[in-house]
Amino acid sequence: MRKTNFRIVSRIGVLICLVIGLSIIFSIQRIKAQKQLIPIINSNVGKYQLAIPDWAKISWANLPVLQEAGQLSVPSEFIKQLGYDPSRIWNAGQKLESVVMLGDIEDAFKSSILSLKKISSIVSYPSNLSLKDFGIVKWQTLESLLKAIPSLGSLNVSQVKPIQDFLSLSGVSGGTISEVVGTNLNGIAQLPLEKLDLSKYSLNSIPGLEQTEIGSFKDWQRSFINQVPGLSQLPLSQMPQPLSLTKIQVGVASTVFGKAERGSSKVDASYYISGSVNSKDATVAIACEEGKECAYLELGDLAGSKGAMYGKRWASGLSQKVKGGFGLLGSVNGGKEPTGRLVFGSAFKVVLTGTNESKGTADFGLYFRACVHLPFGGRTCTPYFIGPVPWLPVHENDLVIVGV
Repeated sequence: MRKTNFRIVSRIGVLICLVIGLSIIFSIQRIKAQKQLIPIINSNVGKYQLAIPDWAKISWANLPVLQEAGQLSVPSEFIKQLGYDPSRIWNAGQKLESVVMLGDIEDAFKSSILSLKKISSIVSYPSNLSLKDFGIVKWQTLESLLKAIPSLGSLNVSQVKPIQDFLSLSGVSGGTISEVVGTNLNGIAQLPLEKLDLSKYSLNSIPGLEQTEIGSFKDWQRSFINQVPGLSQLPLSQMPQPLSLTKIQVGVASTVFGKAERGSSKVDASYYISGSVNSKDATVAIACEEGKECAYLELGDLAGSKGAMYGKRWASGLSQKVKGGFGLLGSVNGGKEPTGRLVFGSAFKVVLTGTNESKGTADFGLYFRACVHLPFGGRTCTPYFIGPVPWLPVHENDLVIVGV
């Protein structure tokens, strides 16, 4: 009888070990599969593995899609102060290039100094694109177009087919473009070009358009990334202010703790590297509230117990929401954003989005925000709440990038 019981217990033990082993294998395979979605450079640092995002191969077009739907609604009384309406709606599964506006990422990438000519020298896009494909054109007026491309002023209306056709809608013909704008008959100079069927005209039908910097055009900030030909394919390492792989700061993903963990008054902000982002685009560490759920990733340091990352905590953005945003847009989403870090600059916040204590895995996601540079100086930003976009997961004893 004892032998039979021993055999049963032994078999159960073997099964448990097998299940645990398979679980670990599957979790490692899942992490590898997730990393394959994002171009990376694998690196070994001693006994540790590090996945570094390969910014030379990462563009807006090939980042993973948004995982959750959402919306940004700006009160009408704010829109006049902002200069344009940054409101938008997005769906789960939507690509970032159709959700993120140029104004949102200007401080991070300086895309305003790009031109279509510059973009096409780095990445190729179809040669048969029309004015409609350059979304910024539709809300330009003759006045704003002349301000962006002063050389147009000396050209006769008949030399620029789309402008000639645009003016003919109001019965205006002849003269130079400067003369027409100066006369401004019936307010023609302030009417948007979208009154034309812009799909009928090629990009080069307006001389100088492709050579002009994006930031020269009226309300360029409200353009989505995919409204600028080629911009969504441009590697993030090739932006005017690029993301780079230099001076990476790492920590060791030491131990993953799940939702059963709670904040403690004995563990203050000095223990955390996650928190909110202030108006100076700096991460401000915030401790988990006492007694509240606080899943987290505990870090180690390559230098051991004397290292800066040793014993630090990266709290889960699902467990903790913190104050975010500033200015007029600071109240969006209740003024809250998931706790996390600005690891690669201000374009997005890296957030711990999931912890699996039994498997020793931690998932991350990227969250984005909307920003507007105010007409009379300064800027305002929403909290980082547009997301998540799946990012590079880690397993215990992997290295995790905490800053650059």
